[in-house]
Amino acid sequence: MLFVYWDISDKDRLLYTKKYGENFFLQTKPVLVVYNRTMDYTFEVEINDYANSWYLHVNDTNCKYEIELGRRPNLCQNTIKEDYIYVASSNPINAPNDHILFEKFNSLVEYRDIKTGEVTKQDFSKLSNFKNMQQIYGIYDLYKQIYKNELLDEIVEGNTSNPSSYSSSEFK
Repeated sequence: MLFVYWDISDKDRLLYTKKYGENFFLQTKPVLVVYNRTMDYTFEVEINDYANSWYLHVNDTNCKYEIELGRRPNLCQNTIKEDYIYVASSNPINAPNDHILFEKFNSLVEYRDIKTGEVTKQDFSKLSNFKNMQQIYGIYDLYKQIYKNELLDEIVEGNTSNPSSYSSSEFK
C-alpha cells in the first residue's frame, strides 16, 4: 500500500476557476495517476472531491513510484477542452518494502515540508529499546509495550471518562 496526501490552497483553486470557469470543480472529477517508474507502467484511480488523502494498492514492491493528482472532465460537459488537467505531483518514492523494518529501526525520524524545505526530527528511541518487536502482533500489544505505565486496561475495559473533565462542584 502507498499512502498519499495533498492540500490544494484556496489561491490555487481560484486560479483553476479563473482559467476554466466557475464550474471547474463541478465539471471535472479528481484522479490519482500512479507511475511505477521501475516497472514502466501507469494506472489511474478515480477519487472524490472530499478526499485529501488516499491509500493506493500496488502490486509491485521495491519500486520507484510517483503519484500525480489531476482532474478529468466529466463526460456530460463540453466547456473544458482538455482531456486531463495536472494539479500536483509527489516526490519520487521507493516503496513499499516487503516487510516491516523492525530490525533496522532508526531512533530519529526526519520529516521534510516539501514547500518550505524545513526539516523536523522526531525521536523514536524508546521504541528501539524493545527486543523481539517483530513478535508483537496486535496494536494493543504494541501499546502495552510502549505505554507500560499508562492505564490502558481501564480504557479497553470501557472506562472512557475523561479525567480532565470535572464538574463545576469539584473546583474550589
